[in-house]
Amino acid sequence: MKKSEYLYLDHAATTPMREIAIKAFIDAEHEGFANSSGGHNLSRKAKNILEQSRETIAAIFNVAPNEIIFTSGGTEADNWSIKSLFNKKIDADSNLVTTNIEHEAVLASAQWIKDNDYNVTFSACLESGELDKSSFLNAINKNTIIASAMRANNETGIIQPIKELSNDVKKKNPSTLFHSDVVQAVVSDKIDFHKEGIQSAAISAHKIGGPKGVGAMFLSNEFKLPSMLHGGKQELERRAGTVNVSGVASFASALQEQQNNFDDEIMIMTKEKQEFEKIVKDNFKVKVIGESEKRLPHISNIQFEKVNSEVLMVDLDLNGLGVSRGSACASGAQKPSHVLKAMGVSKDFINNHLRFSFGWSTDLGDGKKAAKILLDSLEKIT
Repeated sequence: MKKSEYLYLDHAATTPMREIAIKAFIDAEHEGFANSSGGHNLSRKAKNILEQSRETIAAIFNVAPNEIIFTSGGTEADNWSIKSLFNKKIDADSNLVTTNIEHEAVLASAQWIKDNDYNVTFSACLESGELDKSSFLNAINKNTIIASAMRANNETGIIQPIKELSNDVKKKNPSTLFHSDVVQAVVSDKIDFHKEGIQSAAISAHKIGGPKGVGAMFLSNEFKLPSMLHGGKQELERRAGTVNVSGVASFASALQEQQNNFDDEIMIMTKEKQEFEKIVKDNFKVKVIGESEKRLPHISNIQFEKVNSEVLMVDLDLNGLGVSRGSACASGAQKPSHVLKAMGVSKDFINNHLRFSFGWSTDLGDGKKAAKILLDSLEKIT
C-alpha cells in the first residue's frame, strides 16, 4: 500500500527504512559481504566498513569508537547492560534500582535478576509521568551495582531528568553503573552520553529509519561487562558471533542522515503533532497524557472518554490510519499499559488510550489528515 493510501503514525514501534539506509545495506553486501573477522582482502573490506560505521556513530554521540558495541538491537543491549554483572562472583546483597515505567526489556531483565535472588527496587513514578527522583535515589545504597532509568518514555514521550539523576546517583555511590534506554529518545533528541552521565545505553537502528535486527550498546570505558554471548572474539572481544556488517553500515547511514536533517525533521514532527492534538482536543473530549510535561516531539498518547481503544484502533486501521495502543513489545498481550498504571490512570480509562507517533517520513499535513480520520471514526463508534 502506498503512503498516499495509508497514513502511518506508529513510528515509535518501527519506522520505514530511509532510502540511503537501503542503499548502504546493498552496497555493503556487494563490497563487504565477507566475514569481517577473516584475514583476506575481502574480509578487510568488510572490517573497514564496520569500523568506519562505528566511528560515524561514535562521533554522533561524542564518544570513543571502542565505546560502541554492535548488538541485535535495543533489547539485547538492555539485557546485557543490566543482567551481566549479576553473576556468582558478586555479593548476595548486590542490587539493581530501576523504575516501574521502563521498557519491557528492562523490566524483564530486572525480574530475571530478582528471580535469581538479588535485590531489585522498582522506583515509582509521579502522576505526571516523570519518575519520582526521591524514591529512586533513596533506593541507591553501597550495594547498588546498576541504576537504570530511561531517557524518555516510549509510550508517553515524557522526558526524564537523566543528567540530574545520574549526578545524584554518583554522589550516593560512585561505583554504580548508570544505564539508560535511549531507544526512543534518539528519534527526536540529541544526546551526549558523557555529558548526561550515562555510562551504558541501548540504541536501536529501526527507530530512526535503519534496519531491524541491529543496534548498539554504548558502554563507557570506565566499565567492563562480561560477555553474554560466547564463541568468538568479535566486537572488540566483547560479543561473539559474525557481525552484521551490512546492517551496521545501514544503521550508521540512517543515523547520519537523521543528524544531517535533524532540525527539519523535528520541525515537521512537532508541527504535525501539535496541529493533530489541537484539532482533536477542539472537537472531542480527550486528555493528552503528559501535555504539561517536557515530551518528545514525536509521541502523542491520548485518552478518550468512553471509547475502547481496541475498537477505535481497528476502525482507524480500516480507514487508513495505523496507530498502536502502546509499546509494540507488550501490546500483543493485550494487557493494560504498565506505564499508565504506574501513573495512576483509573481502571475506568486505562483501556481508552492510543499512541500516535510521528517520524522521519511524516509529511506536512499528516497531522490534519490523521485528526480527520480519527474524528470520523469517533463519530461512528460513539
